[in-house]
Amino acid sequence: MIQTLRTLRFVLATCLTLAGAVAPASAASPPTTLRVAAHYTAKQAAPLLACFKRYEAAHPGLRIDYQQVSYRDYLQTVLISRVGRSPADIYNLYSIWAPQLIGVGALDRPPPSLERLVRAAYTPATVQAATIGGRLWGMPSAVSVYQLVYNRRMLAAAGYRAPPRTWAELATIGAATVRRNRQGNVVRGGYAFGTTTANIAHTFYAQMYAAGVPPFTADGRGTNLRSPAAARIVREGAMLFRRGITSHAMTVGNFAGRAAAMTVLANWQKSALAEAFGDRFSSEVGVAPIPTDGPGGTMIYSFFWGVERASPSRPQAWALIRWLNEARGRDGLTCTGRMLGGMGDLTGNRADLAAMRGQLADPFSRGFVAALEAPGARPQANVWHAEEIDRLLRYYIELAWYGRMSPPAALATADREIRAILAEQPR
Repeated sequence: MIQTLRTLRFVLATCLTLAGAVAPASAASPPTTLRVAAHYTAKQAAPLLACFKRYEAAHPGLRIDYQQVSYRDYLQTVLISRVGRSPADIYNLYSIWAPQLIGVGALDRPPPSLERLVRAAYTPATVQAATIGGRLWGMPSAVSVYQLVYNRRMLAAAGYRAPPRTWAELATIGAATVRRNRQGNVVRGGYAFGTTTANIAHTFYAQMYAAGVPPFTADGRGTNLRSPAAARIVREGAMLFRRGITSHAMTVGNFAGRAAAMTVLANWQKSALAEAFGDRFSSEVGVAPIPTDGPGGTMIYSFFWGVERASPSRPQAWALIRWLNEARGRDGLTCTGRMLGGMGDLTGNRADLAAMRGQLADPFSRGFVAALEAPGARPQANVWHAEEIDRLLRYYIELAWYGRMSPPAALATADREIRAILAEQPR
């Protein structure tokens, strides 16, 4: 892991050095090939690939080459391709990768007409997710939002008809629904945090937004980890472990296996849950806002379509992106929306959400769409080296959960190390 981070930093430094050398080339003569890089498999991207064929048929002399890039290595792959002067023309980017790419001059600004379309057609949180340094850098695509997911049957058996609204209520309900074996080990968690970086860091961010305190400062160069709200969130999480309401062996997968009463999940896990619960999915799985004593809210994380600044075909690339995100066909969906809907993902495109109303009519989906459209939805902060920061934050939160550091001390240490990373970003 450390070697990977060193490699990424070396590649980033090299790109910064060569940024001027990868200048926009002159316009290419037909035929033109647009290379589109995304992490979706050919099966997942099938509706999009069909749209590419339609677009090629309507634009003789233009060819679209789809390139699947590993999600895990996406950012590094893009940076290396620029060093080798063979970047794609169009990227589908996780928004937190954008600061590094902008820092090396990799992204083109969208034309004003497309920017106006984005601001008019997409939910505010998704527009903000594609905005870095006060500037919009592309057209939003997939979006995921976090909510509390709970087992209705387990709560009802414990005497609770409604999900918890605050963390104190969650602890009470969790204590009533947890089950232990004769050795005292948790075999059914009252709550499951999960064990991955996203499970821990993203849930913490969602709780921070729900408490009304953003995890990072507005300029992206500091954090609010030393705030009372942050310390309280980690302290309340540690309390669930200390009281035996959850355990370090509990994962979010335990919820699908009916071995956890509550957890925080993103909407993209709908398909797996529907398969696990079968015909009891809608009646047994409930969705509710993130429990909090604050004003309420949650975190979304988002992808967007962007264009390589060194591409000789930038106007054609932006024209394709616009075409892919305008309604096509009798179903009223955009090409991007049709692909995302087929995977159970959400989009911030209001027209797509309206066209998907029937598809999103089940209680599970309605809960997530309501959260996405609510004023309290906030995008994951697009900060420098966000994935490295998430891993650091997870490490110190777990130290607090394990009782090896107090929550304020763990968060203060995380704050100090994260600020050092944020200080590296260009001004």
